[in-house]
Amino acid sequence: MQNNVFECINITNVINKLELKKTNQIGNNIFVYCPFCQSKKEKNGYMKINMQNNCYICDNCEASGTSIELYAKLKYMTNKEAFTQLLREIPVLDNMPYVYNNPIKNELYRDIVYNSFLDMQTLRDEHMEKLQKIGLSKDYIQKHNFKSIETREKQKKEICLKMQEQGLKLDGIPGFMQDKDFKWTYKSHKGIFIPVFLDNKIQGLRILLDKEYRNDTKNIWFSSNNAYNGTKANNFITILKNENFSWADMYNSNHKTSIIIATEMILAHKLFFSTNKIVIGIPNNVDKDIIISLINRMKVTEVFLYHDIYSIKHTSVRIYKNVMETLENLGIKVHFRIITNYFEENVKHREIQTKVA
Repeated sequence: MQNNVFECINITNVINKLELKKTNQIGNNIFVYCPFCQSKKEKNGYMKINMQNNCYICDNCEASGTSIELYAKLKYMTNKEAFTQLLREIPVLDNMPYVYNNPIKNELYRDIVYNSFLDMQTLRDEHMEKLQKIGLSKDYIQKHNFKSIETREKQKKEICLKMQEQGLKLDGIPGFMQDKDFKWTYKSHKGIFIPVFLDNKIQGLRILLDKEYRNDTKNIWFSSNNAYNGTKANNFITILKNENFSWADMYNSNHKTSIIIATEMILAHKLFFSTNKIVIGIPNNVDKDIIISLINRMKVTEVFLYHDIYSIKHTSVRIYKNVMETLENLGIKVHFRIITNYFEENVKHREIQTKVA
């Protein structure tokens, strides 16, 4: 982790901040007079700065290190103090070419970053009230780490800075990006973060918006595709299940199983909380291959397929019909439900409970 952190501070910026005189440049190497031995026998200086590897070395006194170590030694401070000061005062990675869609980091690293990120957010009273009206309890809301989205620009940058000070890198994490001043920030909308868990790790963040987005949805991904050093979110899925029901039990059980499939994350949580049955959340629309793959791994005999009004808008009826026919051909009983309002589904929940039991 430490080496990755040290790479975050561009050594050319450190040279400029230290006012070291550049004497020559050959390829990726900049030459300066060494501030340690201060020898000027060589007209171009003995210290060589490698911009690609973000490090330095003096051929005379053999001083060497990273950009942060150079700054720390000349300012008589620790590497940690130097990193914190430099992070606040100079741009990060501004000599790198801009990437509009970074390759996404692995699930373990995303989980670490998103957990740190959510710890720095809060859940406002109006959002707690909204989630409770949907049908979730306060304990459930807190356990699943739902948070209000901080949208103020200054606070957003401060949150990102604190995460960097923890040694976290934000490139490759959907939702995060750099602004025109090379400072890290994130795409924000007024609403609630819904963490998308799989195998107890946060894969991504879904957003339940306060208002409709482009008049056709209230749910979008926390994503930063087509932004400077941004990353596009994948169409992650979630599986909600009782904590006492292990993954081995789910895939190897000899008991017949009924499951619920919901085409939106907040809907999946609503159904899971009210039924305590296995719920698979697949946002945006129905992906037939994902559904069939998951069901084939479990002893499923009955599927309750739930959609909200927005997923119906964006998905052809033919796709739903095809999914239902495929499941029925596998000998699986299918129930189709449409949710028109998250706040008015108590009757249908009771119907599910009597059929699934």
